[in-house]
Amino acid sequence: MNIVRDKKVSQSIITVHDLNRWSGFMAIIAGILYIVIQFIHPTDHISSVNTNSWVVVASLTMAMSLFNLIGITGFYVSQAKEAGWLGLVGFLLFNLFWLISFIFSFIEAFVLPLLTSDAEKFVEGMVGLFGGTVSEVNLGIFPILAPLAGVMYMLGGLLLAIATIRAKVLSRLAGILLAFAAVVTITAAIIPHPLDRGLAIPMGIALIWMGYVIWSKRKLASN
Repeated sequence: MNIVRDKKVSQSIITVHDLNRWSGFMAIIAGILYIVIQFIHPTDHISSVNTNSWVVVASLTMAMSLFNLIGITGFYVSQAKEAGWLGLVGFLLFNLFWLISFIFSFIEAFVLPLLTSDAEKFVEGMVGLFGGTVSEVNLGIFPILAPLAGVMYMLGGLLLAIATIRAKVLSRLAGILLAFAAVVTITAAIIPHPLDRGLAIPMGIALIWMGYVIWSKRKLASN
């Protein structure tokens, strides 16, 4: 009786290994969503804000950002000791970007559609933030937060990638892909919007690979 009961209890316990595998799965889904969103994102114009596609894409971006927060945490935790302070700084900066992305997407999905009539200029300014459009009204902290988030994305991704390569715990290819995806983002300064959305594809691939590394528990020795 006790043996059967203990067996059932052990089967019902969620282990750290299970959590890590789930975080890897989340990163894979996040990477896929990140790529898909670039192809279905509506035009960054106030006329798009009240459409169903705008709300759907913003909601998908919220989900993607949340999945990334979980997935990247699992990726870092799997090598936290070996990654050292460099990995910690990269992890914090990179995840802070996805937290900001979640907040922006929440505003896009549930706040901006309500303001298109009463605060048209504000909505136009918010929608044009990532396209380089200068707002005619005061947007508060958002014009500062948007480029700051971009720095967190590039620097955080790069530092986490370098730490991954140096740690030699997980696949170096995951670190190399992440480093490339982070660095290539700087070319957004010369690529016009919305063509710069294509720069998200390398990061999507990197996130998918990072997730696969955690999910499959592939170690450096097997690569």
